[in-house]
Amino acid sequence: MVKPTILVDGHVLDGSPQGSGAYLAGLYGAVSREGMARVVICCHYESSVTRWFPDAPDIEWEPLQSTERFTRLALELPKLQARIRPDFAHFNYICPLRKTGPWINVIHDLLFLDYSQYFPLSYRLRNATLFRISAMRSDKVLTSSQYSRDAIHRHFGIPRERIHVVPAAPDAFAGAPDEVVPNLTPGRFAVYVSRFEPRKNQHALVRSFHEIVGELDPDQTLVLVGAPALGYPELDDALALAGERVRPLSNISHEQLTWLYRNACASIYPSHAEGFGMPIIEAVAAGGTSYCANNTAMSELVPYVHGSFDANDHEQIKATVRRAFGEGRQTRDNRVRERVLETFSWKASAYALIEALRA
Repeated sequence: MVKPTILVDGHVLDGSPQGSGAYLAGLYGAVSREGMARVVICCHYESSVTRWFPDAPDIEWEPLQSTERFTRLALELPKLQARIRPDFAHFNYICPLRKTGPWINVIHDLLFLDYSQYFPLSYRLRNATLFRISAMRSDKVLTSSQYSRDAIHRHFGIPRERIHVVPAAPDAFAGAPDEVVPNLTPGRFAVYVSRFEPRKNQHALVRSFHEIVGELDPDQTLVLVGAPALGYPELDDALALAGERVRPLSNISHEQLTWLYRNACASIYPSHAEGFGMPIIEAVAAGGTSYCANNTAMSELVPYVHGSFDANDHEQIKATVRRAFGEGRQTRDNRVRERVLETFSWKASAYALIEALRA
């Protein structure tokens, strides 16, 4: 295949920053910079392309007119694909009703099928059908980990050779500038970065911290970065018990997040289930220490962190918290960071994408 043209449904780039937008920007920014493909981004505002792709000037913009999902998928995007005639059109999870050319479909995970207790019934019922139909009709399915690749094959019966692992990368945190977060002292806090919901298991981390707080100095704190995504009374109760020694943060800048990763005694990630777990390696890329749960796709990241634990074992979580505050930043191993940066990069993922399209 000569240099392909890829039409990308980029409507997510128009809204507030989210993981799916960062994935598109990282992947297709690298594809364009490396000259691997002609990339056409479909979104409402040209400023979105400029904002997300500041260093990829060759990316083209195709305006979307409709802000309604059904109209976009049923009418507008099929017409654009038929008119532009790209080699592939890229979609996230859900593809159009009418197929007018080859499709790439990104399905980052199917956790709602294996860990249904953590997802609303309406979400499970709607997306089990939509994701399955879209994946089965797609020519290439991309995902972020071998764990998710196995889940897509198992649940949807799609041949493994049609499912390609193209992981996200922490390039944005490697050597990035930072900005101090007020009222925090470097090395005197641990951090957990994720939205607040039961699957993420923040309450277990807060309880573990509270149980050892008597062993710590008065200025040592736990920082939770994120915002509520689902009702989470266990976390509400744990925060009320822990008091001011646990500090929730939200709406911080990229520079402040980089500072937190870089200056925490450790990033601790005790989630029950992940399709990948970007904050785990973001912390390492930024120059920090990182510990994660050894389950689901996070098991694949264990070689790239400073330690792991069982998210269902309260004593292991507590031991990790104690280790993080006891060892602090003095024991950082630069070899771990080197492994992360050598393995995960948008350039490598761009090459993986083009290889998948040629397979």
